[in-house]
Amino acid sequence: MAEAVSAGFFVLATVAFALGSSALSRAEDLRALYWLVVGLVSVRAAVSVVRPGAKP
Repeated sequence: MAEAVSAGFFVLATVAFALGSSALSRAEDLRALYWLVVGLVSVRAAVSVVRPGAKP
């Protein structure tokens, strides 16, 4: 179950990074920053879910 949740977070991070880079190419800085931060938080959550003994 944890692997599925982690995979979901990873997919979310991938989509967020793609949206962030797309916003950067259109010079929408605030939107790009938002999506890149969402991507970083999602990657951290994905790793935290599957790491044994990790703090939330």
